[in-house]
Amino acid sequence: MDSFRILVVDDEVSMRKRCVRLLARQGYHVIGAASSRAALELMEKEGAWFDLLLVDIRMPGMDGLQLMEKVKTQRQAVEVIIMTGYATVETAVRAMKNGAYDYLSKPFEMEELLHLVKKVVEIKSLKQEIRELKNQLKEKQDTPMVFGNSEAMNRVMRFVEKVAPIDCNILISGESGTGKGLVAKAIHARSKRAKKPFVVADCAALSANLLESELFGHMRGAFTGAHADRDGYFQKADNGTLFLDEVSEVPQDLQGKLLRAVQEQFIVKVGATEETRVNTRIIAATNRDLEELVGQKKFRKDLFYRLNVVAVTMPALRDRREDIPLLARHFLKWYTARLNLDQILLPNEILHVITEYDWPGNVRELENAMQRAVVMAENGVISIEDVFPSGTKKDLCPLNDSGLLDGRRTFQDMRREVVRNFTRHYLTRLLASHKGNVTHAARTIGMRRTSLQRLMGQSGLKGRDFKGQ
Repeated sequence: MDSFRILVVDDEVSMRKRCVRLLARQGYHVIGAASSRAALELMEKEGAWFDLLLVDIRMPGMDGLQLMEKVKTQRQAVEVIIMTGYATVETAVRAMKNGAYDYLSKPFEMEELLHLVKKVVEIKSLKQEIRELKNQLKEKQDTPMVFGNSEAMNRVMRFVEKVAPIDCNILISGESGTGKGLVAKAIHARSKRAKKPFVVADCAALSANLLESELFGHMRGAFTGAHADRDGYFQKADNGTLFLDEVSEVPQDLQGKLLRAVQEQFIVKVGATEETRVNTRIIAATNRDLEELVGQKKFRKDLFYRLNVVAVTMPALRDRREDIPLLARHFLKWYTARLNLDQILLPNEILHVITEYDWPGNVRELENAMQRAVVMAENGVISIEDVFPSGTKKDLCPLNDSGLLDGRRTFQDMRREVVRNFTRHYLTRLLASHKGNVTHAARTIGMRRTSLQRLMGQSGLKGRDFKGQ
């Protein structure tokens, strides 16, 4: 409750101090102001907005109703309880119509005040939970989530189903773009914490100082610009899941504090001396070899063991090529619907080229390529240039340097495969640009129609697959 902020505004000193003392003893963060003007100046000076205003209706200058109206125009979420020694039906109706949560007639019992404040806390907490659930639902709707049917991904999904209900920390390894974040979300969605927040902390995106504040929160005045107390990712993920993306990038001087938070479920805000208890499940992800970093003394061994309770490695897309057609068609369908476009065709020949490409950026690169292709496609048909813009063609051969030098294939075999791949890719682009018209395509490249047909047959290409599409 120390993060629930209350401002008591009353020109009567004894009443104001009594309310402040009572609410502070209950654990609320509470401040007093002697007038409406002083309350507004306090909010403006400190940059602090409050969750609840307890306001006397009769004060010199700006009265309580005027203060409430001014505050509500700027911050509708602030709740207001009016205090008045002149309780009439008219006053109560006016206060409620103007947005007051409730009112208290002076003199009132302190238990009555505490009861009202507790109700406000519960309602605001419920509203926050609803907002978080809506955000999670929107995130699920905004993010296409599909994994694939390969044996490699089936193993990953069996892992997800097995560990999700067990409240243990998890380490997900794999190259960038392989879907580590999606797997983390899948684990959270199938866990007992599914209705609680799923919070993402990008450890590679922030400097050491900012990352510490983002993870653990800070107190007002802890550093320049800290105008108010702020919860960090650990508190925001309380009772839910905290996803530490690229955890290998956490600076060494911060790893000890992270270890304590993960191990003991206590955090200390920047600028604070007291500990705060949290209940957070940790899922960490990395595209680097943490064991190697431990050996190099760049990552704490004890932190590694705490994060690596159970682990899974995401396979690279080139190691599960059978999933590429499924993913490509999924992204095609999803972005076509999202951009409100008519149906767009992905010819089988283009799909074949996509499947042979190594996709060094993995699923993320494939998704971006399909989004670009949907946007750039002409006449409702995706061409090879739509998928692979200028400068990418050199990578279309699926042979890597290690494959060329591994000694298991002869020079002649490798040359034939390179020529075969080039021919298929070239003819695919050619036919796509001519919408399957073999005669026009042959004329364009100065080749006899029968010769082009022979090459197409050797490459498994058919002009009809490109026609009228």
